[in-house]
Amino acid sequence: MPLNPHCGLRYCIVEDYKILLSNSTTMPWLIKSTPNNEIPLSQHLFFVHVPRCGGTSLMQHFNVPQKVIQSRGFIKSNAMKYFFMRYGQLEKANFPIKTKENVVCGILLLISLILQYMNVNLVPLSLFGITFNGWLAIIAIFVSFFTTIICTAPVIGRITPVHRWYLWFVHYGIFRVCEALDWCTGTNKHGYIMHLTAPKLLGYGYVTLEQMDNMCSLAIVRNPYSRMVSIYGYNRFGEGESFPAFMRRWKKGMRHYLERDEKEDWYTPCHYLPMFEYTHFNGKQLVQSIVKQEELKLLKTKEGAEEAAKMDNSVSDLPDIVRDALLGMPHTNSRKTGLKWYDFYDQETMDLCYEMYKMDFTVFGYSSAIKERQELMPPRQVRRDALGASKFDKWSRNSYIGSSGLRESQANLLGSVKSSVRKEMYRRASTTTLKESLIQLNKDEILAAVAGIRTMSTVEGSEDGGSRRSSEKED
Repeated sequence: MPLNPHCGLRYCIVEDYKILLSNSTTMPWLIKSTPNNEIPLSQHLFFVHVPRCGGTSLMQHFNVPQKVIQSRGFIKSNAMKYFFMRYGQLEKANFPIKTKENVVCGILLLISLILQYMNVNLVPLSLFGITFNGWLAIIAIFVSFFTTIICTAPVIGRITPVHRWYLWFVHYGIFRVCEALDWCTGTNKHGYIMHLTAPKLLGYGYVTLEQMDNMCSLAIVRNPYSRMVSIYGYNRFGEGESFPAFMRRWKKGMRHYLERDEKEDWYTPCHYLPMFEYTHFNGKQLVQSIVKQEELKLLKTKEGAEEAAKMDNSVSDLPDIVRDALLGMPHTNSRKTGLKWYDFYDQETMDLCYEMYKMDFTVFGYSSAIKERQELMPPRQVRRDALGASKFDKWSRNSYIGSSGLRESQANLLGSVKSSVRKEMYRRASTTTLKESLIQLNKDEILAAVAGIRTMSTVEGSEDGGSRRSSEKED
């Protein structure tokens, strides 16, 4: 029997929901009412997608793009098609070359060169002294460069000036056509909607207090050391950037969060945020069910799920609707590195990872040691961090269930979440604040970003001395 009687949906019994589970969309909404399928709010399932924790694999279970695309007009449906296509490209390569955009740009560039060689000008007009053939070549090169180099996670996410100008001129101005608020996916001025934290989803009004208080919600977390290696694979500037160099630069990029607790995308892109920021608010767990990625293997089959229910782990005693959604979930966007995640670490990188994400270890019960690397000393928790961690509720499998076995309302807590986030949102949205943070860029940020790219090729494969020289340059 499930812990929560309101979440006792079994798709193997109810045929209509079996169809819904196999054909529905999306992240973060996995199950919700549609015009043709009205279901109670208590049987809705919402997924809070923590980046680099395997949540994208749920798209194999819940067909994300199709329903979103079908429910929109011509312009927005095509915009969402491109968004999902682009999202898939960036999951496969940091700087995607084999793309449809580059094929089209290559054809346009070839046409312009042929026309120029044949001395044929299709449009006998010029702009700024450049002929039509010249503009065709310029546009092709610009679009290819923008989609292959600029519009990528390493550049936008890690180079602060580029990140902010991208938000200002692209996200704010263009990407409203790429938002799907009814399914909480896509992107807009608040960032990537499917990667918003639970407090932000409430604060921005994308999820109502009634929904959060009564629906089933789910998040997947993983060992912070393992997650950091995944972040490295997704955000590195290329194979020439070693893991130690990346970690030192990542900590510098995370300074707005570490020093001032800035969680807005303007200052701290979503991949920098610790996992607990997605699931908790002021020490209180908002997400109902939190599952560890390492224990998902227990849900590969229904028989395995039944065995897991007898064990003490994150997948035992899950609400039926959550367990059914996770059954047999594939792992589709893993990148082959040639090394196990624990082989990336030395003492320096281990200490850096713990320093940045120490609360994730405490909140979700992960050891600071790497059992496969006994020669590395586990970082120790200082007294101040221990006091901070004591403010958090003990991580629970089902945060909404009281001692009576029934759901306990968190309406008051959720109301305070909304008011707090919206207050921050209004302050960040002030014209003066945005202009100042956009125009008055810190020159050290620009120089650090340029130096990071220019020296990355000298870091890979360096011995200890080389790593130290790289560190001295960065400092």
